[in-house]
Amino acid sequence: MLRRLKHWLLGYLTVHISGRSPERFINLCSNRRIYIWNIIRENENYKFNLTVKNYKKLMPIFRKTKLIPKIEKKHGLPFFINRYKKRKGFFLGLIICIILVYIMSLYIWDIEVLGGSKYTPEAILKFLSENNIKAGIKKKNIDGSKIEEEIRLAYEDIGWVSAEVKGTRLIIRIRETNMPTPVIRTTAPSHIVATKDAVIKEIITRSGTPMVKPGDVVRKGDILVSGIIEVMDDFGGILSKKPVVASADIVCKSFYDYYDSFPLDHTIRIFTNKQKKGYYITLLGKKLFLYHPRYSYSMYDIIVNENTLHITNTFYLPFQYGTITVREYIEQKDKYSENEALEIAKNKLQRYFDKLSENKVTITKNNVDTTIKNNTCISKGRILVEEPAWEYKTIDESEWRIEQTDEYNGNNN
Repeated sequence: MLRRLKHWLLGYLTVHISGRSPERFINLCSNRRIYIWNIIRENENYKFNLTVKNYKKLMPIFRKTKLIPKIEKKHGLPFFINRYKKRKGFFLGLIICIILVYIMSLYIWDIEVLGGSKYTPEAILKFLSENNIKAGIKKKNIDGSKIEEEIRLAYEDIGWVSAEVKGTRLIIRIRETNMPTPVIRTTAPSHIVATKDAVIKEIITRSGTPMVKPGDVVRKGDILVSGIIEVMDDFGGILSKKPVVASADIVCKSFYDYYDSFPLDHTIRIFTNKQKKGYYITLLGKKLFLYHPRYSYSMYDIIVNENTLHITNTFYLPFQYGTITVREYIEQKDKYSENEALEIAKNKLQRYFDKLSENKVTITKNNVDTTIKNNTCISKGRILVEEPAWEYKTIDESEWRIEQTDEYNGNNN
């Protein structure tokens, strides 16, 4: 790949040769270390590629072999520039475009929130906007650790947050406390620690030092597999300590407490056939309506469908376009029957099970009961599971360097 790029930048030729003994020509090129590639035989003739610099070196060989060369095609940047050198406006526009793309790459133009069930992406985006984290902010002003801490402090039932910049996008991933924390891969030397109170069912260590065994009860934050390996001498003493990325297959027995409730009395929306649709574009945060519908509905629902232009999956541009649909509805009071309420509660619980399964959680026992009391449907209980309830914790240098020095000094004394 690098060689192909180099050839394109410097320019190369497709040459056709005709005459007697083309094989001798190829041998002479090889003896003189003149690189040619993509050699194709056409009857008694040959066609191949070579750099512009090497083409000049071939002249003595052409004369010696009495072959007739013909340049069929010119490739690469030098020929492209030469072809369009009179079109100064084209290159000026290209340079301006490159500068604009570079400038736009310094900003965040799209924020996406993934995960969570209780808190919608809109709620998290609103919170971020109130803290001056919104589209148009410079990437150098993004502090991922600070964003994660602010979200955790604002939402007590969000137990895990990740803020990551990819291209011109800021991706926020959240997990609520009643959902498992996803395992994040690491390359820095790290321990494997428990993310919750659990019982170890199975542990198979590939690297690192196991600190627990099947049947052990662990607390949140306990080290399950240490990323520090002790190197022993012939007498059983500690010679040195080496930090590694701990690696293991761990299955823990744990549980999740589930609770959900909703009233049987509720209000439903009945949409009429009346609706209005508007169109808009947004450039650098400024919204411009191409058509803004007028309506006089007393009750209505607004549906916004917005798209952001992007060059790649991570390089988004500060330009959006979309539609706004306003739909009229009327409200009507209704009441779930007991069977309907039980079915709704069952579906909610199943969706919760599905989310657990997505995070590699195996349900071993379901102790959730659903009852209807005081006109309210209540689902409550404990779900016993088996899961990889662990995460990485980066090893502090003091955990192995300082201790190693102390032991070394002690041995000298």
